Amino acid sequence: MPAMNHIIYGDNRISYLTKEEILNPFLILNIFNGKASDDDIQEVCWTLFSSAIRPAYWMKFESPLYLYECFKEIVRLIEAGYLIMQIRPNYVQKVKFGSSGLHPTIRGDDEFTEALIESRQEAFKLLTKVNSQNGFYRIKLDLYDLLFEGLEPDCVDYYSSLHEFIYDTYQDISKIIRSLFVLSSSDTERYISECDMKILEQYVGFGIDTDSSTFGYSDTIYDIFENERAKDLISIADQARILIGESNYWQTHGNPGNVLYYFHEFLFIIESFHEYITDTPGMSELAKMRWQIPADRLETIHNLSGKQKKRPFKYVLKGFRKKPLSEWRSILENWKQAVLSNHTDSKILNEAREAYEFIVKLIEIATILEYQPDFN
Repeated sequence: MPAMNHIIYGDNRISYLTKEEILNPFLILNIFNGKASDDDIQEVCWTLFSSAIRPAYWMKFESPLYLYECFKEIVRLIEAGYLIMQIRPNYVQKVKFGSSGLHPTIRGDDEFTEALIESRQEAFKLLTKVNSQNGFYRIKLDLYDLLFEGLEPDCVDYYSSLHEFIYDTYQDISKIIRSLFVLSSSDTERYISECDMKILEQYVGFGIDTDSSTFGYSDTIYDIFENERAKDLISIADQARILIGESNYWQTHGNPGNVLYYFHEFLFIIESFHEYITDTPGMSELAKMRWQIPADRLETIHNLSGKQKKRPFKYVLKGFRKKPLSEWRSILENWKQAVLSNHTDSKILNEAREAYEFIVKLIEIATILEYQPDFN
């Protein structure tokens, strides 16, 4: 079973950057500010790889959250590098067809030495090479596999072929980091033109602060129970709700990779329902229609109120009007990080309880989809 279920493999959408960052991916390069080299970021990358090949390496840190933060730091750089590659194709092309006696024209206000210019050219070439031939989404999935394996899940029969090409993946990510470090030193390269903006706007709809799904999904709400039964998902959500108030949990427990697995399932549940109510024609009218659910079946539904059982989609619509998808996703992310961190606060605890109620009700609605009225 793959580390991430339900997703479309080969989908090059941007999943971890905000709208602002997508429209100016050079903002992500601020992570290199004041650094004499890329060694610190390379060390973060190496930590992830070490966790995947050294048993219980995650226990070296205060909590599993540290490795998750390492993952997000690197994957955000990878996405920024991909976007930068999209808006600098002309620069790469000039280098590709250049010769020893022909150099790209440099603006008059460029104060960098020729040696550094050559280094920037090489950085662009490396970005293009590493991200070509489906390299972008493959590297991101490999990175998630590293995190997943490093946190030692035991909730699924999981097999990864990562060990067969782990060296190549490490080399690719290391090259991206080094290239972006070189580019971070150039203020002139950070200029976003109108042409650049038109290209970047093609990706902005998938920012993490938008109401688009995080991933392209191959499944729908009818596939929610493809991997887990409804009662098991509800039980896990209940455990995650209780766990958020625990301190120092990971000092005496193992397998935090299970947290990644189940919270990915919860994310899919929320986003698949959002896609369904958004894409289904006439949903506002369908939400008003009463479902004819047999009495004996109604008795097995414990989390929905009487009114919600009669018109489940009305509840779903109300839930997404109360909070847009981006807000539910943010709450779920904070809940996941709180579970991984051994620490929390009252605000996150209260929001997690609200998300828990929403998720378990969506799960129960998914179990009775066969009774939804035929709108046509």
